Amino acid sequence: MALRQELQHYIAEHSYRENHDEPFTLASGKKSPYYVNLKKTLLHPHYLKIASSLLLEKIIETEPLVQAVAGLTMGADPLLYTLAIQSKSLLLPIVIRKKTKDHGSRQRAEGLVDSLNRESPVVLIDDVITTAGSTIQALDVLEDLGLKVDHAFCIVDRQEG
Repeated sequence: MALRQELQHYIAEHSYRENHDEPFTLASGKKSPYYVNLKKTLLHPHYLKIASSLLLEKIIETEPLVQAVAGLTMGADPLLYTLAIQSKSLLLPIVIRKKTKDHGSRQRAEGLVDSLNRESPVVLIDDVITTAGSTIQALDVLEDLGLKVDHAFCIVDRQEG
């Protein structure tokens, strides 16, 4: 079985739920009878490796000069770290917090942000996208930091807005 099909099968078996009687509340606030919890897939080392490998191929094909991958914690975290490792450290991970922390350095983004070239692109990563609210939130933080973002990738796009 090809890697993409293997990943899709595992997601369908372990990360997908359906309940038409009691719809799920999504991160966007929308209600849906369909729910995808990719943490059940992306916290399994084998399937995380497959998902990251497929993403890395797509990223390099689309944005060959990419210097970093970024995403909102926690959905993007496993992917960001694995992409950094699989890229042989060519891609730096940047983790974006949902809110500015209220102690320490009060950073909204963690990673080697200061070492990044402001002209080279950063690619946004998310596990599941419904309205792209989390992705847009991460984009706003990166733009505030003066970073260039031209592309975003996810594992599952619910195609709902």
